[in-house]
Amino acid sequence: MKKKLDANQYNLKDQVVSINRVTKVVKGGKNMSFAALVVVRRPRRGVVGHGSGKAKEVPQAIRKGLKRPRRIWYGST
Repeated sequence: MKKKLDANQYNLKDQVVSINRVTKVVKGGKNMSFAALVVVRRPRRGVVGHGSGKAKEVPQAIRKGLKRPRRIWYGST
């Protein structure tokens, strides 16, 4: 079983990698939304997490993208 790390005890830096505008064509027109890819890391430690969020507005997509990487971490040497 993997050891679960508590994200609140670390000095974390988050970075938005990309923001994509997604358009879905429907019968009534076009539905636009935004997808954000976010990486959260611990400086000089090699511990990272990543997540993506999708919403109608950019700040909401970033906020959704930040939820997952603070819970799931990947360690590297």
